Amino acid sequence: MMDWTTYFSSVIDFTTLLIGVLGILINVFLRDTESQWRKFCVFFFSVMILKTAAALLGQFSDMYWNNIPLKTACDFLGILFSSTIIPLITLYILRCCSQEPRKSFLWKLILSLWGLSIAAAVGDLLERTLFAAPTQDGTEHKRWLILVYLLFTAISLIVCFVAVIRRRKQLSKFQFILILVYLLAPVSVMLLAMELMLFVDQGKRYLEQKEEIANQKVSLAVLQMRPHFIYNTMTSIYYLIEQDAAKAQKVTLNFTNYLRKNFTAIAKERTIPFTEELEHTKAFLSVEQVRFEGKLFVDFDTDYTDFRLPPLTLQPIVENAVKHGVDPDLDPLTIYIQTREVKNGVEITVADTGPGFGAKDNNEPHIALKNIQERLKMMCKGTLTITERDGGGTAVKIYIPQ
Repeated sequence: MMDWTTYFSSVIDFTTLLIGVLGILINVFLRDTESQWRKFCVFFFSVMILKTAAALLGQFSDMYWNNIPLKTACDFLGILFSSTIIPLITLYILRCCSQEPRKSFLWKLILSLWGLSIAAAVGDLLERTLFAAPTQDGTEHKRWLILVYLLFTAISLIVCFVAVIRRRKQLSKFQFILILVYLLAPVSVMLLAMELMLFVDQGKRYLEQKEEIANQKVSLAVLQMRPHFIYNTMTSIYYLIEQDAAKAQKVTLNFTNYLRKNFTAIAKERTIPFTEELEHTKAFLSVEQVRFEGKLFVDFDTDYTDFRLPPLTLQPIVENAVKHGVDPDLDPLTIYIQTREVKNGVEITVADTGPGFGAKDNNEPHIALKNIQERLKMMCKGTLTITERDGGGTAVKIYIPQ
C-alpha cells in the first residue's frame, strides 16, 4: 500500500515527467530557435524524463512487483540521469557566458566530479547485487558508496553555484535568476523531503512508544488482577456478611472502587494527577486491611500532591509490599508512603518493615516493578530505585522531574 510520503514523491515525479515532455514539445515546435541550442534543450528534457521514469518504475517495482533486480537497475539509472543534470547546467552557464567548454577549468572539474559520482554509484550497485552479504547480526552492510556519490554530487552543486555567482556580470538578470532558482530548487526539495522523513520517523517512534506503553499497562494489569486476590477478597466479604454486615458493605464498596479505578487506569494514555493514584492505592489498602486485620498498618505522609505520574504506578508498588511483607508468622507489616518536593522534581517513597527480597527473586511482583520502571522512563523521564530500608525491609523510591 502506498503511504503518503511515497504518494508525495510520486506526484513530484509525475509533475517533472509532464514538464519534461512539455519542454521537448516546445523545442520541437519552436523552429526559430538556434539548432544547436534546440538540440541541447531536447537532450536536457529527455534526461529529465528518463530520470523520473526510472524513479517511478523503481517505485512500482518495489510496491507491486517485488522485483529486486529491476528496482536496483532503476535506482542506478535514476542516479545516473540525475547526476547528468549538473554537467548540462554547467554547459548552459558556459554557453550564456560565450565560453568554450573544452578550454574551461569549470567544465573539466564538473566532469571529474561527475565521473567520480558515477563510479561510486556503479560500485554501490555492484556491492548490492554481487557482493552483498549479511553481517553476523543478520543486517546488511551499510551503503557507504552511496554516501560518496551524494558527497560528490553536493560538491558539484556547490561548484556550479559558485560559478554562477562569479559570472553574474556576464549573465543577464533573467539568466542569473533562472539558474539560481534551478540550482536551489533541488536543494529545497531535498530539505523538504528530509523534513518529511524526520517527521514520519518521529511519528512512527511516537506511535510505537504509545503502543509499547499500552502493552505494558495491560501486562501490568494482568499481573495485578491475580485470581487469588479476587477469590480471597470475595471470600472475606462472604464471611463478613454474617459476622459484621456493615463492615462487609464497606469492604464491598472499597473493592468495587478499587476495581473501577484499576480499569479506568488501564484506559488512560497519559499521566494522571497523583491524587487519583493515591485514591486507587487507598481503596486497595482498605480491602487488604480488612483481610489482614491487625497485621497491616499504613502511615501516609503525602501533603505534597501537586504533580502527575503514569497510571498504575504507586498502587502496584504498595501491592508488592503487601504480598512480600504480610505473613501470619511474622510481625505486623507497616507501610510508609511519603511524597516530598526535591530539587527539580518530586520524590515518592514506599518503605515497609517486611523481610525484604533478593535481587534474584524473579516472581510476578518484581516483573511489575520492572514494568513501572520502564513506563516512568518513557512517559515522564522518571526513575525507580529499590534499596534496603534502614532497620529492615524494603524502600522503593521514585523520582519524577518537574
